[in-house]
Amino acid sequence: MGVMACIGGEKLTKDRIHAAKVFSANLVTEELLPLADYWGSADKHNKANVTSEVEKGSVLNVPILTKSPWVFELEVNQSVKLKDGEVFLCSIRNVLADELLCNENLSHEEKIKTIKPVQTVGGTYFAWNGDAIGIWGEPMKEIR
Repeated sequence: MGVMACIGGEKLTKDRIHAAKVFSANLVTEELLPLADYWGSADKHNKANVTSEVEKGSVLNVPILTKSPWVFELEVNQSVKLKDGEVFLCSIRNVLADELLCNENLSHEEKIKTIKPVQTVGGTYFAWNGDAIGIWGEPMKEIR
């Protein structure tokens, strides 16, 4: 099983992925959204000014966000350059999941309501229930 991740534009993150051939993919939750929005924005921001609890992956030497309830540790097999980005085709080397997500006594709905994952479409962030919760660049204002 694998993961496909796309990174647009020129970013230091992409340079580091090329060098190491490994990275982590952390599930963004409503709690982590300001941080993810800040780190995912253009390189004009000094990302070193904002810190978060980070630890080392269990299998790969990759940083993972301690508060992320679901993390993939990924090894890059191939990359495909596009006009304004690059797609990384990766093997999943490890999955880290919050204990709550492994609790078989909870329904999927209860789990989702608890972790509150965020998705993005067309420059807008959406809560797990479909409500718009901000546009790109807006949530990071909470931490600046």
